[in-house]
Amino acid sequence: MPAYRAPERGDPQVVARRIAEGVSILADRLHRLPYAYPHWHPFDPAAYFDLYPEQVPALVRIDRLGATLDVTLYADLLSPAFRRAERFWATAFCPACFAAGQDDAFEQHFQQRTLPAMQRRLQEAREEIARVWEWLYQRGDIAFLAVSAALDERITHAHRLPEDDPSLIDLYYNLPTLTLSRSYDILEMIRTS
Repeated sequence: MPAYRAPERGDPQVVARRIAEGVSILADRLHRLPYAYPHWHPFDPAAYFDLYPEQVPALVRIDRLGATLDVTLYADLLSPAFRRAERFWATAFCPACFAAGQDDAFEQHFQQRTLPAMQRRLQEAREEIARVWEWLYQRGDIAFLAVSAALDERITHAHRLPEDDPSLIDLYYNLPTLTLSRSYDILEMIRTS
């Protein structure tokens, strides 16, 4: 959707501001969801969040367990740099990693070209997302701050880190993220609607 579209390239501050505007819209909608959800039968996340139906599986996760509704929005995908890194990972990094054997030409290519190219793209994504986070924080975007899931996301995946690599652990805990998440009591939403 145009509201969530940021330029692929250009002034980093302009790109960050456009991404931040989209994240802010998603955060506001997520914050207001308890007032809208009871009136949708069934709930349509594409319509509510103004997304194309094809975007919903990648951007939105909705889990309902009993009377609890958990909604997560993977807003990092609004970042063009993040999408470039993801695309490179899928189309170049994984195939090169799979092809690389020990001490062969594929391994050399992977180490000398593919791995550094992936690292550059990840660094660009980290920097872009950090600029967006800083812009939203400096602006005092209450809806974003209320539904930011950075800490939850880190806690959820921390067990996957190797315990013997402090630099990787430090990097992990300092990665910026635009993931948004909120849990709702469905019965409370119905009572207050």
